[in-house]
Amino acid sequence: MKLLFLRTDFYGAIRVGGSFSHIRGFLKGMDELGVGVETSSSAELFVGNPYPFHQIPYSPFFDSFPEAHCLAHNRTLEQNLPAIIEQTKPDFLYQRHSEFIYATSKIAEKFGLPLILEVNNIEAWLKKNWGGKLYFKNFLRRAEALQFHKADALMVVSEVLKQDLIRWFDLPEEKIHVNPNGVDVDAFSDRIDTAAFFQTLSDELKKRWRGKLLCGFVGTFGEWHGVEVLAKSVKRVVAKNPSIHFVLIGGGKLRKTVDEILETDGVSDYVTLLGSVSHELVPKYLSLCDVLLSPHVDNVDGTPFFGSPTKLFEYMGLGKAIVASGVGQIKDILRDGENGLLIPPKDENALAERILFLGENPDLRNALGKAARKDAVEKYSWRENARRVLQIAESLNKNEKR
Repeated sequence: MKLLFLRTDFYGAIRVGGSFSHIRGFLKGMDELGVGVETSSSAELFVGNPYPFHQIPYSPFFDSFPEAHCLAHNRTLEQNLPAIIEQTKPDFLYQRHSEFIYATSKIAEKFGLPLILEVNNIEAWLKKNWGGKLYFKNFLRRAEALQFHKADALMVVSEVLKQDLIRWFDLPEEKIHVNPNGVDVDAFSDRIDTAAFFQTLSDELKKRWRGKLLCGFVGTFGEWHGVEVLAKSVKRVVAKNPSIHFVLIGGGKLRKTVDEILETDGVSDYVTLLGSVSHELVPKYLSLCDVLLSPHVDNVDGTPFFGSPTKLFEYMGLGKAIVASGVGQIKDILRDGENGLLIPPKDENALAERILFLGENPDLRNALGKAARKDAVEKYSWRENARRVLQIAESLNKNEKR
């Protein structure tokens, strides 16, 4: 089998974040399963991409009116993608769904190729709730409806999102397959040499972290990550146990809010904000931590959290004790008291109490981490994620040949 992977959104110079971890891991999983992989997107998919790459660039004037250029990119795809398909001769197309893009379903149909659409969210909902001003609302809704109905299969990251798609677009349930995100269990491992990595740190970080119980977080500081809850919990934690220190990786929209909360509470010295770090360094920094945090919250409009946090599976792969909010898929992945601890969402007091509890119970931290690692390897590796997609692709190809 051979796949052509399509990323059709504009992402400029950005190369870090959950989407890049997802793509890197998924393609590695496919490669390990013996699937031939070729890729196409507006820019190189990630640093060190080892797979053949075919660029279909966006307009250099994208920032002037993004919605118009997204719509226009359909025409660009129609002009360029057929030649790439003829050259690569894939058995199926696998596309990461993006706003306003519908041409790929028409092109797949023209070539008689199955199109599997990876759906991480409904773009019309995302733009309304997180994306600011939306001018072409009706166009976006129609583009998504066309793409979802034309695609041969939809791979969604959670059961919540599956039900959202059925409700919003009147899609047949059997067309939608739940495929949680995953983790590279070799990169995010419980075998990282933490002592050796610690020696590579700056003298300032060594002094700040040595002898402390470290609580880690990685994310883009978006509304759904619960970083405000995390920041508010720090004061309560360090008031009872000043030997606990927080390590936050990433940045984004709510970074300034986090800074303000920590400064107001007078606890900035108990938190290290590393900002964005390279993908290769993320597991090493997190491996230094004793407890890892995922305080996600439900959606801003009151609907259930529909995501499948990549960070959660990466934490599990590292074999660390996890404290997470029991929202959406998270409460299904983590079994409270067995492979992690769950707290109510938006409850900084509960988060602080669980952190303090784990700080006093090293044996429990160890047991939770071992159980989480076992689940990551057996159920949530990117190889297993890719295997579920491959099974759908093989089924679609068999049906096509009948």
